[in-house]
Amino acid sequence: MIDYSVIIRTTGKAHEKYQRLLNSIDKLEPKPKEIIVVLPEGNEKPTETLGTETYYFSPKGMVIQRMTGIEKCKTRYALVCDDDVEFSSDFVRKLYDPVKRGKYGFSAGPLYSFLPPRGLNGILCTIMASAAPSLFHRNRYVSILRSGGYSYNRHLKRNRVYDTQSVAWTCFFADLKVMKYIDFEDETWLDSHGYSSLDDQTMFYKAWLRNIKTAVVADAYYKHLDAKTSIKNNKKSTLFSLSFNRTIFWHRFIYSQQSNYFMKIYSLICFKYRAFWMLIFDVMDLVRKRLTKEDFMIKREGASKAAEYIKSKEYDDLPPVKKD
Repeated sequence: MIDYSVIIRTTGKAHEKYQRLLNSIDKLEPKPKEIIVVLPEGNEKPTETLGTETYYFSPKGMVIQRMTGIEKCKTRYALVCDDDVEFSSDFVRKLYDPVKRGKYGFSAGPLYSFLPPRGLNGILCTIMASAAPSLFHRNRYVSILRSGGYSYNRHLKRNRVYDTQSVAWTCFFADLKVMKYIDFEDETWLDSHGYSSLDDQTMFYKAWLRNIKTAVVADAYYKHLDAKTSIKNNKKSTLFSLSFNRTIFWHRFIYSQQSNYFMKIYSLICFKYRAFWMLIFDVMDLVRKRLTKEDFMIKREGASKAAEYIKSKEYDDLPPVKKD
C-alpha cells in the first residue's frame, strides 16, 4: 500500500476533461486514501463527481490554491494535479518508486507537449535563450539557464529515471514531509497579478537549490487535456504575469544566487540577451498584427513593474531562497 492522497486544483469548469481525470483516479491501483478538491472562493463545485471527494475553498491564486490542498492533506504522499489530466492505473506506482527510496522528494512523468514544437517556433525559442535543446546535460530532463529560460531533453529512454530542475506543475507526485522544507508559501508573489506564471519552475528549481531532487520517470506517461480555463478568461493577466514573474524568478533564483561579481554580470548579460530578442519578436508580431498594441504594452508594463518590485521593501523582506 502507498499512503497517498490525490489533490486536485480546479475552477470547477473543466467539465468533460475533469470527468476524464476522475475516471483515471477511479482506476488507480492502489487507491488513494482521500481525494482533495480545492476551488477558488466564489466558484461552484464541479457537477462531475466520484462521490468520495473532500472539498475546500481557498483565496484566489493558483499557488495558494495548490498549497491549501497540500496543507489539508493528511497522508505522507500525494499525487498533485490540475483538473485536465488523464493517466493509467499504474501511474502512481511508477512515480512512487524513485521517491520511496529517499533520493527524490518529487517525481513526475514527462510532458513533451509543454516543450517547444519542432520547426521554426523551436528555433526561435532557442535563439531567444527561452527554451533550447540540451547540449550538455543529457542526463536531465530540464535544466534552468542563466537567462531564466531552460534547456530540455526530448529523447528520454524508457525504464530510466532522469533528474530535472523543473517539470510541469500540471501533475506531480510529492513526499509532503519534504514539501514543507521548500517553504513555497514564501513565493506568493507568483499569485499577485491574476495568473501564476512560472509557478512550476519556481517550486522545483527552489527545491533543487535546497538540495531536494525531482525525478522524471520516462515511462510514466500521462495526457494533458489542456482546458486552459484560466488563460482563456484572463489573457491580460496572463501576459502581465509572464513578464513580471519571469523577471522576479530570474533575479531571485538566478542573479541573486551567484557567488561572485563576474557570474552576476554574466547572468545579467544572459537575461538582457533574452529580453532583447523577445522585444524584437514582439515588435515583429505587432507589425504582423499577431499581437495588439494593448497586449504589447501590457508585456512591457509587466517587466517595468517587476523592476520596481525588486527595489521594494516587500521584495527585500522575502525570506532567503537557500537555508543556512
